[in-house]
Amino acid sequence: MKGFALSFILAGAISFLGVSIVSAQEAAAPKKYEEAPVSDGGTVNGKVTFKGNPPAPKLHELSKFPQAAFCGKVDSDGKNRKQVLVTVNNGALSDVVVYIENIEKGKPFKFAGTDVKTDTCRFLAQGPSTFVGVVMEGGEFRVENLDADPSDPKSADGVLHNPHTYNVYGPSSRTIFNKPLPTKGGVINYKFKKLDLKKSPIVFLQCDQHNFMEAWFHGVKNPYYAVVGKDGTFTIDGIPPGEYELYAWHPMMGEAKEQKVKITPNGKVSANFEFTQGDLKIKSIEPKKDEKSDQAG
Repeated sequence: MKGFALSFILAGAISFLGVSIVSAQEAAAPKKYEEAPVSDGGTVNGKVTFKGNPPAPKLHELSKFPQAAFCGKVDSDGKNRKQVLVTVNNGALSDVVVYIENIEKGKPFKFAGTDVKTDTCRFLAQGPSTFVGVVMEGGEFRVENLDADPSDPKSADGVLHNPHTYNVYGPSSRTIFNKPLPTKGGVINYKFKKLDLKKSPIVFLQCDQHNFMEAWFHGVKNPYYAVVGKDGTFTIDGIPPGEYELYAWHPMMGEAKEQKVKITPNGKVSANFEFTQGDLKIKSIEPKKDEKSDQAG
């Protein structure tokens, strides 16, 4: 009887501990964003600038790539394709994602997905920036081929592109998907999984046929972000009152810059970011493509 009682007590203790452990794990897991009324939300606005001279465009010898004549119709001197990686207009830095993390409840959030279109051998993100955009777990990522070359029988129905996406973490990366897109009007529609953004929120898109075709994306988990266009300005509104870290990320600048902001009820706060030549990481930004997923093909 004592043995039975002891076993019962131990079983109860183990059960209790098991529940506690599971609860702790659940508590540690990040919560999904919930929509909730924000009647006294505040606003943060600002500008992103670059101090100094931006780097010269990266040159790619067209003769080394397929459809050289077609791809040389834009951003080219006839021999080389010019790839601008850092765009500065009168000191304003474009192609930046400004965002706030760790807001679990707030204004409505209907993520419409991410759209990219090819145009004369360019990947163009559809938004304020054509070089940078955002992605989200569960969100669709759509790449549409708009290229065809009637002067080339092999490319009359479409210029072959091969969109290859990577999750980039430090100097390494992991393939998310790698699929051919041979026909004009063809679309790749991929839905981001949790695993795709597990190691970092950064996604790199490159064409395996034309390596100068690139675009970058940053993962988001709530609607409190802005993609910065040519004038360098941004506005994020409807922010629940509180203190937050505000981040500014440019793919050629390495780690995101951050600063604290305090949002008061119905208040407005200004926050500016300045990048310099010392922040540039272009020489080391190309990820080492050493891991593959089962999406490759």
